[in-house]
Amino acid sequence: MTSAASPDRERVARPKRPRHLSQAMRCETAFRLILSECLEEVATNHEALSSGNSAALHQTRIALTRLKAAVAFYGPMVADSEWTRLKSELKWLSAHLGATRDLDVAIANSKDLPEERMLQTARTDAFDALKEALQTDRYWQWFDGMWDWVGSGPWTTRQNRRAAQRRAVPVAVFHARRLARWHGKLCQRSRGLQGMGKNKRHRVRLASKRLRYAIEFSEGGLPADVYASWRNVLKHLRKGQQLLGELNDDEVRRALLESADALARRAQERKAKHQRVHERKRKSQLLRRAAAVYRKISD
Repeated sequence: MTSAASPDRERVARPKRPRHLSQAMRCETAFRLILSECLEEVATNHEALSSGNSAALHQTRIALTRLKAAVAFYGPMVADSEWTRLKSELKWLSAHLGATRDLDVAIANSKDLPEERMLQTARTDAFDALKEALQTDRYWQWFDGMWDWVGSGPWTTRQNRRAAQRRAVPVAVFHARRLARWHGKLCQRSRGLQGMGKNKRHRVRLASKRLRYAIEFSEGGLPADVYASWRNVLKHLRKGQQLLGELNDDEVRRALLESADALARRAQERKAKHQRVHERKRKSQLLRRAAAVYRKISD
């Protein structure tokens, strides 16, 4: 079990830096700027998130999703053993954030319905678990570890020629090539969308989200006319993400209600079992007392 972080532990406030990508910028510089922006967003929302603010929760999830998209976008350049460890910790944190956020959305879609109160109760429990996670050393070690990894992780010091070339590639060259590849994969994955099962559709949604963020990252790093064509794709991605997001929200809400119903049924079954045991004991007790009385009558 991780211990709670000491309340008097001072957190170093990292300066807010504007992100200015340029076409000639090296990929390693661009990656650091993008990741720094994501981590700064997490830091900015931390206090409000710890107080239960739903908007801060949403913004923190977006920042972490953008962070994961950026790591995936730069792929081989940054993949190392330290990221594998940090990614595992990020999965733990994301699970807490996701559980609370899913309930926020479900509650918003259940206003004045009978299940709203049940979802509110579940949200309270989920947020308590999230708040506890945000106060642990495990969380702060992950957060500080991310900053260290971005600035001086193993990926920054690889000496082989291929690694050095990846870090030095100009943004305009790398982003153009990578965006085209991600776009092609999404087009392939989204074929036959209407007949897809839930899992495949979910992968399309995630790929759409990642491509959207990758295009947004690329602003300033591509020639204006090239970026203009991607901006049109971006417009459609946002709409598609919204539609698939609404579908996902409906499915998550249904799953939450089914889970809550299952928990309620189990609780009812335990209560009924307890009642039956109580009734059997009472019956036995009353019969013993009655038998004792009738023995006295017979005497």
